[in-house]
Amino acid sequence: MLTAQIFEKVTVTKTSTISSSNNPPLRFNTEEQLVHLFEAIVGHKIQKYSSGLLTEFECGDGVADIVLYEIHKGWKNRQHLGELSPRWVYSLRSLPYRKYFTTSEFAALSMSTRNTAVTILNKFVEHGFCKRKNTTGFWIKTIQPRQIVKNIYAVEAKLRHWKRALVQAVRYRDYATQSWVLLDEYSIKPALDNLDQFIRLNIGLVALSTEGSIITYLTPSPLPPKSPARFWQANAEIAHRLLSHF
Repeated sequence: MLTAQIFEKVTVTKTSTISSSNNPPLRFNTEEQLVHLFEAIVGHKIQKYSSGLLTEFECGDGVADIVLYEIHKGWKNRQHLGELSPRWVYSLRSLPYRKYFTTSEFAALSMSTRNTAVTILNKFVEHGFCKRKNTTGFWIKTIQPRQIVKNIYAVEAKLRHWKRALVQAVRYRDYATQSWVLLDEYSIKPALDNLDQFIRLNIGLVALSTEGSIITYLTPSPLPPKSPARFWQANAEIAHRLLSHF
């Protein structure tokens, strides 16, 4: 997995000495510095893999500081997913394939009003996913949407507030295969003293030093995202962000 290439640069245990008293680590002044250095290191490391990195990633569960993803080989043929509103992509996926359905049925499926349902369906038609049967109120899905990424790794970065980071990281498990907390190495000890909470919640813990050393304290088990709807939404958001670069 991608995380084996990124987070396993240095591995230590809870009982390991973090730094000697003669050479205490320097601290980051801001979370922005922490994120930017991590982005620079990891962005360079993943260039040779079919992977990518995004910052400030919003998918309905708060804004993740960093999201890493492993992309499908044929992703360029699936970019049209990014032309749709991420909010409605799972509803499109859930529609019956090549079977007629009504506006009212889609409104119930998407939990929207009838007028909103018509607007959404017209967007599906515009981008080639659906067709409308004359003006009878019937529609049919002609193309099945396909995900462009297969694994997502969310990272919540904090200088020292590990509890806040852990709460956010748990929320990202809705769409992430793995979720991590990234802390300044200078302030890692309180989190290590509570490593059992990370283990219980299956959240990874990694530290970064100002010198650029990535230190992994806990690697979580990869699991399917808790919410298929959120995972599809994240796929569409990533597709949208990729489209904006072309």
